[in-house]
Order: sequence, then structure tokens, then C-alpha cells
Amino acid sequence: MIIKGKMLKKVVYHARIKKIAAWFLGSEVAKNPFYLWFYKNYIKFQIKKLEKAPLRVMVENTNICNANCVFCPHQIMKRQTGIIGLETFEKIVKQAKEMGIGELTLHGFGEPLLDKDFFAKVKVAKNFGIPLVRTNTNGMYLTKEKLKDVFTSGLDEIYISFDAASESTFQKIRPGLNFIQVETNILGLIKEKKKRKAKKPKIFLSFVESKENACETGQYLQKWQDLVDGVSISFLHNWAGKLKKNEEKRQRDPCRLLWTDLVINWNGDVPLCCSDYEGRIILGNVNQQTLKEIWRGEKLKKIREFHLKGSFDKIDLCKDCDLNYHTKLPWWGL
Repeated sequence: MIIKGKMLKKVVYHARIKKIAAWFLGSEVAKNPFYLWFYKNYIKFQIKKLEKAPLRVMVENTNICNANCVFCPHQIMKRQTGIIGLETFEKIVKQAKEMGIGELTLHGFGEPLLDKDFFAKVKVAKNFGIPLVRTNTNGMYLTKEKLKDVFTSGLDEIYISFDAASESTFQKIRPGLNFIQVETNILGLIKEKKKRKAKKPKIFLSFVESKENACETGQYLQKWQDLVDGVSISFLHNWAGKLKKNEEKRQRDPCRLLWTDLVINWNGDVPLCCSDYEGRIILGNVNQQTLKEIWRGEKLKKIREFHLKGSFDKIDLCKDCDLNYHTKLPWWGL
């Protein structure tokens, strides 16, 4: 498939373009001493900027989910499910604002709209002055009854995970969800935004490309790229080795997520990263420590040092993860 002109402008992130970049980053050019020197110094520059505060805080308002997506380990998750309280959420937002964090992502390892206070929490974040508040939903509960709150809460961006152009493919990928219902909800959101002449929230569709749906990527883009603000076509990852062990030996970077993202579970626990869905490495808890104390704490500092030395095997969660492949999530993306 050839991606041209107008279509390309609407693609936030495209798997085929990523494959070209991955080829370059895995080529001999990326092993050149000058390239490596420049890249290492770029990483040092970015780390210095991020030591005081992350780019974003990712708050899991709930880890309850209504789907059984084939590429997600939610069905094997053992940790307790629940919903973050408003009081705890307010504390997080207040501290995030004080630290100068500019982005708040309100979702985690679950479906955010299953939280009846979801839009109240969006309002709290906007009232505290967080510049960018976004979420990612599977779209099943993005019903007509919720549309008013979508536009009055202050939500800046909404990503809707919708990974197929056909109902048959969708049901293979996201069992438990209804293709027609989700599509109807998306079209209703688009129609309401147009009716209100609203600028926000920006609407993005998220399409995780896999062997089941890759044949529909072109059809999908043709259908949606003129209707929404953007389409994200991305790769699968292995959830820190839980879905697939890494057998290939590739160049690995210090994982940039350890410096860019602060993740908070619904119960206040702060796991190492967004791939730590089970909470195997807990850096702290927001009910006992401040965000600043956790972010600058010794536990995270030690793990970062292992990454900077390339000692990924020292961290059980990281040793089989593929997110820090140089060809997959390089620091150039910052």
C-alpha cells in the first residue's frame, strides 16, 4: 500500500514509516561511531531535562475492563481491580501541576469510561491548569448520553482503539466488543463535534497493526482519515516479555519511559512503567509519598543506572521487554 499526500498528513504514526525508520536504525549507519557519539550525547541532554519531572503522568482511573483483546494480557492479570478515588486523584493532579508536568493521561490497564466519575476527574485536572488531558477508550461506552460530558469536561484529546475495517476482523481482535456499536459511537462523536463547532477534544483513532488486520490498513485509512483529527497505526509490543520472549539480540537503549512517564495505579501504587500491568516493581505509593519523592527516589535511580549501563538482565521486568529496542522506541522520538 502506498500512503500519499493528504492521507499521510492525517496519520499520527504509521507502521510502514516506522518499519523504514527501524531498518535505518538497525543498519550499519546506526553503528557508526559518530552516530553513536551523537546519540549518546542526545540522550544525556534529554535526561538532564527530565530528571526533575517527567513529561507526563499516566493515571489509571480504573483497571476494570469489558474486553478480551487478543494482544492484551488483561485476562491473566492477578492484581486487585478498582477505581481511583477523587480525593487521591486531586492530590496527584495538584502535585503534578506543582512539578510543572504538562500532560496527564487518564487511563491505564482498563476501560476508563467504566469509572462513573471519569469526566469529573477530567474537570479536576483542567481546573488545576493541566495543559493537556487525554484518554484512550475502546469506544463501547462512548454513548450518546455521555457526549455532553465529552465536550464540557475540558478533555483535550481522545484516542479510540478501533483496529479493523470489517466486523469479522474486529471480532477476532477484540472479542467482547461490538463493532457496530463502537462505529456508531465514533460517528456520533464526530457528528456532535461538528454540530457544536468544537475544537476539542481532538479525536484520534488507534489501530494496532497485526497479522489479523494488516490487510485492512489501507481500507481503514481511506474510510476514516477525513473524518477524524488523526489516525495512529502502531506496532504490537510484548508487555515486558509476558506475551513473547525476545530471542533476537538487538541494540537496546536505556528505556526512555523511565524518564518520560510517571505511571500511577488506581490504588496509588507507582509501578515502574506502563508495561508493568501486574505491579511487579513498585516505586512507591502516592498515599505515602509525594510524586517528587517517588520520581527522584533511590529505587528508580538505581534502575535507571542499570539501564544506562545496559544491564537489562538485572531487572526481571526489563530483561525480555522489546520497548527499548533502538529500532522500536528510540530517544529521537522526544
